[in-house]
Amino acid sequence: MPKEFWVEAIATAVYILNRSPTRSVYDKTSEEAWSGRRPSTRHFKGFGCIAYAHVLDQLRKKLDDKGERCIFIGYNTNLKAYKL
Repeated sequence: MPKEFWVEAIATAVYILNRSPTRSVYDKTSEEAWSGRRPSTRHFKGFGCIAYAHVLDQLRKKLDDKGERCIFIGYNTNLKAYKL
């Protein structure tokens, strides 16, 4: 597997760990201890699962699919977006 895949896998694991409760800070997540607010986990997806990316109207023809089948590889740290 390419090096970029492993980098994304590790980044995704760290992203999830930072939003999971730890023993060092009782009943809080690492991010909650740092920022003071509890992070949402509603957007979590399984690493490597099938996901669909929206194809813009300008880039498709009348009978083309509205979504392109992809593989989920992680979370974007700067935006509310997935990496596919």
